Amino acid sequence: MRINIKPLLVIAAVVTATCAFGAKKTSGPSSIELELPTRADVSQRYGNLDYGVRIQVNSDVRNRDILNTNDLPSKEAADFPALNLVYSLTESAEQFLDSYASGLGLKAASNYNTDFVLRVSIRDCRLRVRDYNKKNKNFSSSGAMVINWELYSPENELVIASTTSSGRGTSRSQADIALPLAVAFEEALSGIDWDRIASQLKIAKDARHEKNKEVSGLGNSALEHTVIRWYILSSPQGADVSWRVVSSTPEVANTNANFVGSTPYESTESFDIRGLSYNNSGNVQIEVSCEKPGYLPQRKRFNLRQAIDQKEITTKFNLVKEDSE
Repeated sequence: MRINIKPLLVIAAVVTATCAFGAKKTSGPSSIELELPTRADVSQRYGNLDYGVRIQVNSDVRNRDILNTNDLPSKEAADFPALNLVYSLTESAEQFLDSYASGLGLKAASNYNTDFVLRVSIRDCRLRVRDYNKKNKNFSSSGAMVINWELYSPENELVIASTTSSGRGTSRSQADIALPLAVAFEEALSGIDWDRIASQLKIAKDARHEKNKEVSGLGNSALEHTVIRWYILSSPQGADVSWRVVSSTPEVANTNANFVGSTPYESTESFDIRGLSYNNSGNVQIEVSCEKPGYLPQRKRFNLRQAIDQKEITTKFNLVKEDSE
């Protein structure tokens, strides 16, 4: 019996058992063919996400261990057709998840540097055949699949801890003996919390919602999209303005002074300070210098956490002539 679930990926079961010396075979199925679905949702309900997702699948289950006939009498179990998989279980699951994620609108493996990684581990996958009825020469079957999944950030940080998803299916029809495995397969993999995953694939609107995410230079953090308003005045005007990073946290390096303009200096820009996160920004300062020929140079420091929260660095320098004494 061919189970038509479209579009189809193949797990084919064929008869490898033969009856030696012409012995009479039991009345079980002569062959089983099961093809697993590659896509179960084409809603495209997730759009405009900032990150893609790569899918990695591993399995604790060997292909030859998927079929379980331990509940059958020994003769029926011995004559039952063996299960030979055209594709491995991991390949089947990866193709299903890639197709499923694309159907939801997720960008699959869009950029290796910024992709999140969905790691799926198949813990159990079995088709259990039982209840051979000598009177009506029929079998029943059940299918089960159990997976663990977890999500990692592009920096390989765990953002969604290991979570279990499972699926089950049953059949009392010998004609559909393998269908429960297809049902369990689809239910377990589509049961992953895709809403929760999609919520991680969007840059937060506020750096406070990504407290540990460091600036990488790839534009993949809320902090890198936080715009700071600079407004530096001096009296008299026309002084050179420069700034540098002064850090007391190992994640952020000190920098040399960087000239940005002359007073009155006004600008809106985002920070590109590698290693900076909202959590460590309280240990980082911006030192602003103001210099003009004939006047004493002046410097002021601003706590970066406060600047991020207020989204501005504003000050005025009252310059003092060098010979003012």
